[in-house]
Amino acid sequence: MRKSGFFPRLALVNLVRNGRFYGPYLLSCLVTAAMYYILMFLAYNEGLDNVRGAMYLKSFAGVGCFVAAGLSAVILLYANSFVMKRRQRELGLYNILGLEKRHIARMCLWEALFCAAVTLAGGMVAGILFSKAVVLLLLKLARVPAQFGMEISLRGVTETSMLFAVLFLLTLAQNLFRLGRAKPVDLLHSASAGEREPRTKRLLVALGVLTLGGGYALAITTKNPVDAMLLFFGAVFLVIIGTYCLFTAGSIAVLKRLRANPRFYYQTRHFTAVSGLLYRMKQNAVGLASICILSTMVLVTISTTIAMNIGLENALNEMFPYDIEFIQDLERQPGDPMEHMKEVEAAAAASGGFTDSRYYTRYWVYCGVRGDEISLNLDQNCTRTEVEVVTAEDYNRLTGSDYILAPDEVLACPKYLGDFPSGFTISARFGEAGLSFHVREEITETIRHATTTLLGSDEAHLFLVVSDQAAAERIMDLDASRSARQFRVQMNLAGKDFGEKLAQTERLVLELSKRDGGVGFTSKQDQAQDFYAMYGGFLFLGVFLGLLFLLATVLIIYYKQISEGYEDQRRYLILRQVGMSRREINASIQSQILLVFFLPLGAAALHVFMAFPMLSRMLELFNLYDVGLFALCTAGTLAVFCLIYALVFAWTARAYSRLVGGAN
Repeated sequence: MRKSGFFPRLALVNLVRNGRFYGPYLLSCLVTAAMYYILMFLAYNEGLDNVRGAMYLKSFAGVGCFVAAGLSAVILLYANSFVMKRRQRELGLYNILGLEKRHIARMCLWEALFCAAVTLAGGMVAGILFSKAVVLLLLKLARVPAQFGMEISLRGVTETSMLFAVLFLLTLAQNLFRLGRAKPVDLLHSASAGEREPRTKRLLVALGVLTLGGGYALAITTKNPVDAMLLFFGAVFLVIIGTYCLFTAGSIAVLKRLRANPRFYYQTRHFTAVSGLLYRMKQNAVGLASICILSTMVLVTISTTIAMNIGLENALNEMFPYDIEFIQDLERQPGDPMEHMKEVEAAAAASGGFTDSRYYTRYWVYCGVRGDEISLNLDQNCTRTEVEVVTAEDYNRLTGSDYILAPDEVLACPKYLGDFPSGFTISARFGEAGLSFHVREEITETIRHATTTLLGSDEAHLFLVVSDQAAAERIMDLDASRSARQFRVQMNLAGKDFGEKLAQTERLVLELSKRDGGVGFTSKQDQAQDFYAMYGGFLFLGVFLGLLFLLATVLIIYYKQISEGYEDQRRYLILRQVGMSRREINASIQSQILLVFFLPLGAAALHVFMAFPMLSRMLELFNLYDVGLFALCTAGTLAVFCLIYALVFAWTARAYSRLVGGAN
């Protein structure tokens, strides 16, 4: 045989012979390469530039590229580390039979080249074939008309190839570094190397309890939505640290406690399971903690994005109480507001009809609140507050009330202002004389108006109902340069569905552009297109990354089961030889598997349960206030994930049982 073809042939034979290890490894590499290409295809797809909301879709795809690249590195390096660990004896045998380390290095180089070729070829083909289907799905989620046609992203192909070339180069460097440091005898006897009984590290247990408790405390006690968003990643970091510490040191402490309990430990099914886990937990703990963290990520990303999409219509109704709202700025567009209202109604009737028309004048200004003083001049020792003022006449007409207020009386609805005083003054500056008011009653119903804010707000807000227009004008005149006066007309359009109302909005705006008076407008249907794109992109990214996290979880579980099986073969053979029956061995195997592999699932469910309050606060920023809906989505996601986890567990458990059973 020619020397030049010896190492490629040997590398190919090794890959085929170790198919149990390399099969899942290559499949995972292929899938991650395909998913990374698809995300690159979306992030730099010029065909999406003409689609409304494409900015959100492409931005989310760009974020997904970053996360997918990091996760791909984790998957490849972890899987490669496991595969090479299982092959240490084989490599030591090659060395003993006469191959030098440089020859083994050449063989490893060819193995890496074959793996890279299979990954890139298969990943590119799968990515290109599925990229169009993913685009159509994404446009469907964003409720954007589908675009047909097939294209290949050269940038996606190039960057995906570069990323995985670097990752395989890193795995090769990792393998060569380990090979260079290892001695042939150590490689040959690595499988029979024993483990010492690990010590209980109380300091690490205490650190785990403190960090996990700190993360849970942040999640439970944070009430402000913006603070929840800012503190979320800090809480996640604490929980991750606590999880790894408790799985590493806490699991050892728990197993020792179980061993110290004679009633539990001195049973056939528990004796071998607990003793075996105790001696191997030092190396198993990181894998179990990784499964727990990845499972938590799957649950959080999928449940939150599904809840956001299901609650989108409610969020739109909260932001846009009417289909269309016209605003006349009384400062820039002076004139009789009622004439503008008649003009709008006439244009709406000509463009298709309307219902539920109503109007009111809204006065507003940003102020500072400090105790019982409200100042139009803010300073550092006050609460920045938006003050909205309407007259009793407008409030009564729109809400069906019959309030009659004195000139110094108001109805107040304070938000995020704590206990609001029964009497207060409004002045141009703190400490100056101003207008004094008495709160006749705190109300809960305000006059809702459209907002185009993509995120909800936790900003302090004060809604005031004053006696008449003169009282409202006196407040605004305290600082006319910073106050605003708006006349608003709100109405629902006569169209039956979203498309009809959107077309009617366009006709209405065209009709108004032909007239003399100019008014600004906000359309629920027009703005909804951006929201559909944004929330659809969130759902796509959540499901896409959830699948990546799930893939990593499955891979770690599989390799962990296989690793456990090979390590337990010899131990269970000895137990069989000393008289333990097959039934007792199977009971012990079942006890060990249940104890190890359902522990991460239980911990992940606990993490999600404790994070629920903080996640609920964060969703308020996206105008999702329905906690019951989010709880239902979380429970449904957990149920489906448990089913998938159980199926993966059953599949990998059979592989474990075959390995251990072969020794029996």
